[in-house]
Amino acid sequence: MLCLILLASCTNVDIEPLPEGMVDIFKGLHEDVYGVYAVGLDRDRIHRLLSKSFMGEALTQEYIEHFTTLHKMTDEETAIAIRKIDYNSVEVISHRIDGVQIDADWSVGGIVTHQQHKHPRVNRYRAIYTLQKNASEEWRIVDTKMRNVARVQRAVFSDDEFFENQDAGGGFLDPLDLIDGGVGGK
Repeated sequence: MLCLILLASCTNVDIEPLPEGMVDIFKGLHEDVYGVYAVGLDRDRIHRLLSKSFMGEALTQEYIEHFTTLHKMTDEETAIAIRKIDYNSVEVISHRIDGVQIDADWSVGGIVTHQQHKHPRVNRYRAIYTLQKNASEEWRIVDTKMRNVARVQRAVFSDDEFFENQDAGGGFLDPLDLIDGGVGGK
């Protein structure tokens, strides 16, 4: 009998309506993370930046991952200047009492500098994100499940040529890279 009462009470739980613009809320949280590459190895700044987008265990994981990456980049004298983030698709796939799940497919383009050499790079990602509100009623990412990562761009132009026309979508990509990245056909 107790199980039936508990089950009945769970079905009457009101879930707060999904806010209009949830995709834009997610994009704002997500894009901010790429600012970590401009911070350097300042532990407090990295944590502050990431805490604007993540909370809980997800914040700890992201902090460790980004600090480790930045440390390794410093040792290898490597830098990344993010130039463009393009969202191929972002959609809310579930809205439950424990959070909102978002399926995101995006590309990040930038200039990688290492060993006195620069070249453009574009990576494409797909992940499922879970967002929840924090104590201040602000949305934060609490879980990330990567589904796909692919390098999309081969350098077919110089660094400057690659990003000179950002309003038109950036530089041109090698057709094989587009196919490898899942763009432009089935």
